[in-house]
Amino acid sequence: MALENENMQGLVLFSHINRLGSLSAAARLMGISRSSVSKQLAALEKKIGSRLFNRTTRKIVLTEVGRQILKEAHKVELALQTIEHISEHSQSRIAGDLKVSCASAQGRVHLIGLITRFIALYPQINVNLQLEDRFVDMVAENMDISIRVGYLPDSSLIARKLGDLSGVLCASPEYLSNAPVLKTPCDLLHHRCLFYRNSKLAMNSWSFISEEGEETVTVSGPLSINDPSVLISAALAHAGVLLVDKGLLGDTMREGKLVPVLEGYQPLVSLPIYIVYPERELIPAKTKALVDFLLEEMPHMLRGE
Repeated sequence: MALENENMQGLVLFSHINRLGSLSAAARLMGISRSSVSKQLAALEKKIGSRLFNRTTRKIVLTEVGRQILKEAHKVELALQTIEHISEHSQSRIAGDLKVSCASAQGRVHLIGLITRFIALYPQINVNLQLEDRFVDMVAENMDISIRVGYLPDSSLIARKLGDLSGVLCASPEYLSNAPVLKTPCDLLHHRCLFYRNSKLAMNSWSFISEEGEETVTVSGPLSINDPSVLISAALAHAGVLLVDKGLLGDTMREGKLVPVLEGYQPLVSLPIYIVYPERELIPAKTKALVDFLLEEMPHMLRGE
């Protein structure tokens, strides 16, 4: 079977449909209508002479022929990507669109200033920055770069460490003036504590280390939020005690708006932060430029330099 250009495109689309699990998701990724996706898939199946998916109202499943064709579709997809990257790599001018994802708080505090400096350096670059507190599938969502916090599972992605986030326990002087005595981590059980919570986890188990050893307490309070920046705002409004990444506090502690508490106890919060991007034999010049820029500049910002 000789593959013409439209059949090659159909194979790439077929690969997207399988990876995303639906025609609608593939249509959104490709920026085309669902009916167009359906027509292209039907044309490919007609050319091959066999159905590639068994479809129900809830899901689509590869047929035996589909599983065999998928292997070849991946080869075509990789070949087309390589051709595109060779073309981009051969250009000395750094230009084009970059799609970047980052957790909301780190994006607002650490990343946005760096991104504005980057696009000033490279005016032919357009950055689409997505601030989201969820796991982002870089391949399925067509991301070029992601800034991720925490230890990473093994994957085909390339991860370069930018630094570490460190925690600090703090509260406003106004809150502390009207609150119970706070001398040991166990005293937190009698305080209004502010902590991060999303649909999957609550970060209200706080651990500390001191000369006496390690101690963990499960705190509670009237307010939990899925955004560290808003938690800081709540602490500034005297709502309670907060354990947060020190790098997100800006000048609030230097100005005395928030003060450290339990200084004899070091919070056991030290999470690595990485820049992550898809593994490719040739990295596009625009991607490499941003990766190199962030590797050079972001560690200084994380250390407060």
